[in-house]
Amino acid sequence: MNTIVRSPDQPNATHFQTSELRYSVMIKGRLINDDFRDGLALRILNISEGGIMAAIPYGVRVYSEVMIELRNIPPVSGRIAWCRKDRIGVAFDEKIDLDLFFGRQDAQKGMAQNSSAMNQPLIRKLNS
Repeated sequence: MNTIVRSPDQPNATHFQTSELRYSVMIKGRLINDDFRDGLALRILNISEGGIMAAIPYGVRVYSEVMIELRNIPPVSGRIAWCRKDRIGVAFDEKIDLDLFFGRQDAQKGMAQNSSAMNQPLIRKLNS
């Protein structure tokens, strides 16, 4: 049985809605909280300015405060918004800069540097 444990602010939600543009990714990260002080490895499956969905090896407490370590940006604070078996949703306390996360340069500077497809992360926009 796959049940979604929801955060207390959305107990009756049947589907989590977001108006933010999400990107499908396959990137490693780390979750740090009171239960996992040394960090818990994550596989980030999608990301937006306001949060992530990730696969994890262990369950975590819904609504618990966490720090998420991501590439290219400082650790991000947030909370567990939902947990379902081996997947979690994390809502960030503040929006992140996705251009920094993806390593994108200023549009004018980056044109020459990012012309090679090898330098681009494999991402796909998800429809909200």
